[in-house]
Amino acid sequence: MRLSLLFLLFFSSLVSAEWTGVSLEIGETDSDWKFDDDVREAQVSEINFQIEEKIDSGLTFGASIGYFDMRVVPDSDSAAETMKFDGQYLGLYIRQPLPISKHISFHGLFSIRYTNGTESGVDDDEDEKDIDWTQSSFELGFNLRFSKLRIAPYAIYQDVDGDISGGGTDVFELDEPLTQGVRLDYFIEDTAFVRFEFVNGGRSGGYLSFVRRY
Repeated sequence: MRLSLLFLLFFSSLVSAEWTGVSLEIGETDSDWKFDDDVREAQVSEINFQIEEKIDSGLTFGASIGYFDMRVVPDSDSAAETMKFDGQYLGLYIRQPLPISKHISFHGLFSIRYTNGTESGVDDDEDEKDIDWTQSSFELGFNLRFSKLRIAPYAIYQDVDGDISGGGTDVFELDEPLTQGVRLDYFIEDTAFVRFEFVNGGRSGGYLSFVRRY
């Protein structure tokens, strides 16, 4: 709870900074990770900040920093045990809008993110495991604006390369790299909106975001 309050205070300070965009995002997602011997479910809760700067062509450069906690749950037939981790990540992205009209546009986005964390909830006499992964994503989407509401369906291809280390190393990747999603943006002001996002496929779950873009 104290960490969430700290994030909110930091987000308030970012809003007043000289950026063309800033957002706070909270998410809950599940995805399947393929290991050498089995497939395990990664259940992730996360909170992150994004700041971005737009140039005259509309091309936007951004960075994100976030905190996560997660469970890695093996299949019922696997001998592996459920593990819990918490940690942080840092990401960079580029977004290019392609406007067709005042109400219709397309967009493309490329992002890369590095995540690392440490096992939580282990006894003092046990060795903690570490988790690290790099995630790259390519997204194509369509945006349709109706007054204060914008609907944005999209598809995203993700590549994950990671491992869990400590007493050996388990390498993993995404079992299904393709995810489909839809974003629903409700505009409170011309430059501020609340976003509800739902995803399915390689990842399933949802996000809640508070965004300001100039």
